[in-house]
Amino acid sequence: MVALGNECSVNTHAILTDMNTPLGRAAGNWLEMKESVDCLENKGPDDLRQLVVDSAAHLLIQTKKTKSLAAARKLAADCLNFGEPRQKWDEILIAQGADLQAFNQKLLRHSIAPVVLELKSPRAGFISCCDAKIVGEVIRDLGGGHLTKDSQINYDAGVDRITKPGEHVEKNSVLARIHAADRTQAEAAVVRLKTAFEISARRHAVAKLIHEVI
Repeated sequence: MVALGNECSVNTHAILTDMNTPLGRAAGNWLEMKESVDCLENKGPDDLRQLVVDSAAHLLIQTKKTKSLAAARKLAADCLNFGEPRQKWDEILIAQGADLQAFNQKLLRHSIAPVVLELKSPRAGFISCCDAKIVGEVIRDLGGGHLTKDSQINYDAGVDRITKPGEHVEKNSVLARIHAADRTQAEAAVVRLKTAFEISARRHAVAKLIHEVI
């Protein structure tokens, strides 16, 4: 992809990230949107913030706004800290005719799905794995993704408050929350989602988020 972009005279870079664990703590259409706005308000998860800042920094380098990656990261982080990206986001919504007041009211709700169930830890320990593939399959089966090209998407379905590798949990701690259209779907999702998590007695090294920049 990088070679193709550059051959077409488009200055192209790629950031290769770890895809084994979900990015951030939310997965699913609306839940990811809500978390993205949190990030724009400097309240998002650390790994999401890191990737946003790094992506912006590389764009600043590519567009010759600054020469060093360290300076570009500082510029991007400062911009995020001062709230300018959220202001620009609001301007974009208004320009497209969105009801900004309704959107902001929706953001204040903890959930918009009819049913929310918690998946709790069966024991104390450290999260050694949170399988992104299984999380994605759970959301797809809840209606949050396409099984076929004609699938009707449930934008409210998803998983949030995802506990990440390296974090300590107690017995009955919440590993994640399932957002579903009904209780039957939610209970089936809890059973499947359990298999995404592995808990160890000791903390394992956590994979770095960004593996390579091409």
